[in-house]
Amino acid sequence: MTPDEVRNLLFRERTRRDKQASVGPSEIGGCRRRVWHRLQGTPTTNPDTFSLASTMGTAFHSWIEARLERDPRWLLETRIERDGIRGHIDCYDTETETVIDWKTTKMRNLVYFPSKQQRWQVQIYGWLMSSRRDVSSVCLVAFPKDGTDADIVTHNEPYNPNIAEAALARLDEVKALDVAPRPEKDKKFCRHYCNFYDPSAVIGCPGK
Repeated sequence: MTPDEVRNLLFRERTRRDKQASVGPSEIGGCRRRVWHRLQGTPTTNPDTFSLASTMGTAFHSWIEARLERDPRWLLETRIERDGIRGHIDCYDTETETVIDWKTTKMRNLVYFPSKQQRWQVQIYGWLMSSRRDVSSVCLVAFPKDGTDADIVTHNEPYNPNIAEAALARLDEVKALDVAPRPEKDKKFCRHYCNFYDPSAVIGCPGK
């Protein structure tokens, strides 16, 4: 079996997250150029980009869901739309009123955890969930794929709607732009992970 045969067998269908056209909470704190292209409906210029990490993360989420689904304390995989923002909330703890987001990563990347983008994301999830339930805090849980259970790291902070609103205001700023903002990511990163990477810069983004 060749690598191409493996790709065709396993990745002919993109995940729902890869197919979505709207901007999700996980993107809002990231590259503004990428967000702008998604909002504009720019045709993908790097369509074969497919992150194995994303697929593995989805599988890990399914494993967690199977472990927790019998306990009524946990609300799992909740989809909420509020004011045009759609979110898929991994977990809500009904006892502590905490919104939880699971992250898979690598040991070497734990030093960067949590990033501003991740904190904005989970605060937006808190904002979404607050339309249905009381939310007191938010939590990010990092599972290093190349580590053990002893290496799991968590980040907890109070739910702060001001942070969520600041993130959403940033999205509004990008929506108001008539021209694409400057590239924010290095092209070495973009060519592997961004569907809008375009070295010609004719349609997409050439990266930095």
